[in-house]
Amino acid sequence: MNIQIASKGIDVSPALQDRIKARLEEMMDKYIHRDGDAQVAISREGTGFRTLCSVHLPSGATMEAQGNAHDGYAATDEALEHIEKRLRRYSRRLKDHNAAAKKEAFSMFILENPVNDSDQDEAPDTNSEPIVIAEQSGSVKTMTPGMAALELGLADTGVVIFKNAKHGQLNVVFKRSDGNIGWIDPQLD
Repeated sequence: MNIQIASKGIDVSPALQDRIKARLEEMMDKYIHRDGDAQVAISREGTGFRTLCSVHLPSGATMEAQGNAHDGYAATDEALEHIEKRLRRYSRRLKDHNAAAKKEAFSMFILENPVNDSDQDEAPDTNSEPIVIAEQSGSVKTMTPGMAALELGLADTGVVIFKNAKHGQLNVVFKRSDGNIGWIDPQLD
C-alpha cells in the first residue's frame, strides 16, 4: 500500500508514522483485501492537532476523515477510526448487496482449437470446431451498473456479468485496455 504522510509545521515522529502505516495496512487487509493509496496530513491547529486522512480504493472510491485532539496521537487515532468505520460500512454494503441479489446460474467456457498429435504432418483442418478446455460455474446477480463496477474493481476478473436492476436484462462491465471500465447494455427487441 502506498502511504504518504505529510506534516504542516510540526515534526511527525517515526513511531507515529509506523503506527499510521501499520493501522492503514491492517484496515485494507481486513476490509478490502487489495492495496490502495492513502494520504495523511498532520498539522497544528491552535492548541491542538488536526489529522486529515484520505484513502483511495482500487475501485475508484475515495474515503476521507479528520480527527481533532490536544495530542497528535489522539487526533490520528480519531481520523483512523473514522476511516475504519467507513471501510467497514463500504465492505458490508458490498456484501449485503451481493447476498440480497437474485442469483441465476450460468456457465463460462474457454474455447481452444484442438491439436491432434497424430496429424502434425498434415495441413490443419480449418473447418474444425473449437473444443472446451475449461468450464467455470457462476451466478448472475441483480445489481446496478455502479455496483457492478465496484465489484469489478474489487475482483481479480476482467469482467462482471449481471442482471441490470433497472430493466432486468443481462449487462456486462469489463476492464478496458486503457484502464477504464466499459459497460455493455444491449437493447434487445
